[in-house]
Amino acid sequence: MNKSVIGILWLGCLLLLACNKLENAPKPAMGFNYFPLKESHVVIYNVDSTVYSDFNNSITNYLFQLKDTVTNKFTDSRGNETYRIERYKKTATQDWFFQKLITRKIINYRAEEVIDNKTYVRLVFPITLQSNWNGNLYNDLEEWRHEVKELDVPLTIGTNRLDSTISIQQYSEINLIREDIYDETYAKNIGLVIKEVKAIDKDINTGRTKRGFTYKMQLASWK
Repeated sequence: MNKSVIGILWLGCLLLLACNKLENAPKPAMGFNYFPLKESHVVIYNVDSTVYSDFNNSITNYLFQLKDTVTNKFTDSRGNETYRIERYKKTATQDWFFQKLITRKIINYRAEEVIDNKTYVRLVFPITLQSNWNGNLYNDLEEWRHEVKELDVPLTIGTNRLDSTISIQQYSEINLIREDIYDETYAKNIGLVIKEVKAIDKDINTGRTKRGFTYKMQLASWK
């Protein structure tokens, strides 16, 4: 057998070995379980919100609960599997009452949520540290570059110990007269566990909050 034939056979063996290694290699973790979609999934949140008004120099605090329940799945007009979520609200004076309808789906490696008639891109897959995307890609709002700040980090919220969470900085702009900060945290097999918003105007001389609001929504329980 001449050397050229031996060389071709040797090259073929190397290619075959490489293909086998690729086929048997573990698949990269996509992170879909950070945005779980399944019927009957229920998450309850505690919400603490403060509203500042310079009209009457008031500061008003609101405490309530929100409950997101996945009621069913359906096929949307474009043929995509979509999940319907009903959000309920509970206050100190009112038991659970319907607040709004939300839909969620994963399509083309994007986690999309429709809320208040606007579509938001909540996550992109695979989830990697410092990956970023425009969360307002499919609505008429200005571009917000979301960025993964922490990945697969343990977190304790109240009595709930979560093995793996990711932190998303959705938007951050701070100057002498204005602060806009929007952050979200997701946990494996639960989904959203913390949402924090700070949107305030400040007195340029004192730094005191003049108007606006702060909002923190965090996990209470799930099933």
